[in-house]
Amino acid sequence: MTTADATPSRIRRFDRWLLSPAPAERLAALRILIGGFVLVYMIVNVGAFDRLAQLPSAPFEPVGIARWLDEPLPGVAVWILFALLLVFGAAFVAGFWFRVTGPAFAILTLAWASYHSSWGQTLHFEHLFTLHLLVLGLAPAAAVWSWSPNQQAQQPTDVSVRFGWPIRLMAIITVLTYVIAGIAKLRQSGLAWADGSTLGNHIAYSAIRIDQLGGFEPPLAKLVVGRAWLIAPMAVATLALELLAPLALVGGRLRNIWATSAIVFHAGTALTMMVFFPYQGLGFALLPLFRVEYAQRALAPQTARQTTKN
Repeated sequence: MTTADATPSRIRRFDRWLLSPAPAERLAALRILIGGFVLVYMIVNVGAFDRLAQLPSAPFEPVGIARWLDEPLPGVAVWILFALLLVFGAAFVAGFWFRVTGPAFAILTLAWASYHSSWGQTLHFEHLFTLHLLVLGLAPAAAVWSWSPNQQAQQPTDVSVRFGWPIRLMAIITVLTYVIAGIAKLRQSGLAWADGSTLGNHIAYSAIRIDQLGGFEPPLAKLVVGRAWLIAPMAVATLALELLAPLALVGGRLRNIWATSAIVFHAGTALTMMVFFPYQGLGFALLPLFRVEYAQRALAPQTARQTTKN
């Protein structure tokens, strides 16, 4: 009996699913789209770099790789980090010297996410796109659709596992973040979360806080709080979305239903609590679940055909 024959069929099926081959264009599209999102995010949030460059050391509690720091970075070092993120981020998206710029941009983003979280505010979506960048940065994500001197010599001719496993890993990471959020709700509130009282308190607290401190009022906060019968179904739907996230890995209709529900969920948190995670809410975190290379082929079919031929 061979080793393959001795392996249970379920394990073999899981192995085939996990190591499913994919075209190089799909991985390259994820590099461009996810790397582009992070690059734009850094530019748009330049104010966060300015704020951290001027903060006193009192609230500084380093986490992640920032634990190597005994005190906050000098202001000039924060701006150097910002400049490096822009330079290596642009190279990451372009696929320029990717063996160097890919890991470098991922590590720089990890440094930023750790440092940014060392001041008492945790932005989970930054951690998610950092994990995705780490996978992309260590994968052959610039084999095609890259501006690199040796691109032509490296272009693959068919689909391969080496392009598929990073995509599957990113999809699993995305799904696990939702599952962990659901488990956290159960650990904190138990099944009582389903009665809606905890969610209702969150919505009311956010509305009152914004009203007292000033800011844009959540458009649907008063509507939801004033109709208590809405809150329990919303709480159950939220928990179901998070705990059933692994269904998205099945693909097909289940993936489409879950992804649509996730987008609606993030829109709902923005409209009721002014809490919005752009990486998930704009759909970038969900891209590894889809065949994103077809978008490029639709926009530039001639270029895509030439790439495939090469």
